Amino acid sequence: MPEDQPHHRFARAAGKATRSFLDTSKDDAERSRVERAERAERKAAGEAAAERAAEARRAATPATLTVARWWWAVATALFALVAVAFLLAGLNTTAGSAGGFDVAAPETTPTGQFVLAGLAGVLAVAAGTGTVQLLRSRRSAAGLLTGVAVIVGIPLIVRGHPALIALAAVLLAGAALLWVPAVRRYLR
Repeated sequence: MPEDQPHHRFARAAGKATRSFLDTSKDDAERSRVERAERAERKAAGEAAAERAAEARRAATPATLTVARWWWAVATALFALVAVAFLLAGLNTTAGSAGGFDVAAPETTPTGQFVLAGLAGVLAVAAGTGTVQLLRSRRSAAGLLTGVAVIVGIPLIVRGHPALIALAAVLLAGAALLWVPAVRRYLR
């Protein structure tokens, strides 16, 4: 009888194992497909919820924060313009101008103008960095921009020139905008 032969038993066992393997593989593939579909649905739902939350956050932006963002963007542009103006003034001085650095009036010598251009450039970079952080609603922007305003504003007030006092007032007013409670609550 063919059923009593050992190789037939092995063949039947191999056939059953193969069918079992194929059935299990098919079940695993179906389960994996369902899990992928569920993950994709959860991800889409999470992205939609995040987008709704971001939109609600943008809609709830305080007006003072919008003013502060524009204020510091303009201040950054002004620092950059002042740096360029000092640089061009230093480059366009006549060859007979006195060299060196005059502490009493640094803007009168080419070296002084280059130093002032460098300082204004550093302030432009610092204010620009703070402005970008402010646009991203980072809390660190308030500290950085307040530091720039205080470090520049207080010496300008002490200097006593009316135009410098006005510039200091503009910077310190911009810093004050960052500490309004509505803005502080919004920054993260």
